[in-house]
Amino acid sequence: MKVAEIVREAIEPMFNKDIKLVDVEYVKKVDGMHLIVYIDKLNGVNIDDCVAVNDMIEPVLDEINPTGDASYVLDVSSWGLDKPLKYDWQFKKYQGEKVDVKLYRKVNGRKDFTATYISQDDKKYQFKSDDEAFEINKEDVAYILPHVEF
Repeated sequence: MKVAEIVREAIEPMFNKDIKLVDVEYVKKVDGMHLIVYIDKLNGVNIDDCVAVNDMIEPVLDEINPTGDASYVLDVSSWGLDKPLKYDWQFKKYQGEKVDVKLYRKVNGRKDFTATYISQDDKKYQFKSDDEAFEINKEDVAYILPHVEF
């Protein structure tokens, strides 16, 4: 089992309904290996949330020793606006909000677009753009990101 999988399995039960575990990565960076724990919550993550999660998971990581004594930097971070939506609860968070959609292939002449996310079912996402509702098959969607306006 890979380090990220070991960590995810060990810490996932520790999370509650408020703060959610989104992903765990074990990656090489310029200054060495980093174990990155991504979190999210409905009204946004702040530094206090990251510190609380760090303090909560650090004793477990010390106990399970997922890297076999190899050194690493523990990073607890918000999922971020540049990361795709993955879970139903994340989509609920952005219901009624603008999102950026990237498709695997052109649909109605477009391979990417910005629209308001409405909802989804097992097979389709529903969007609204310029007061017109439309659907896109889930199999055609590469990813959906929160829309950021500058």
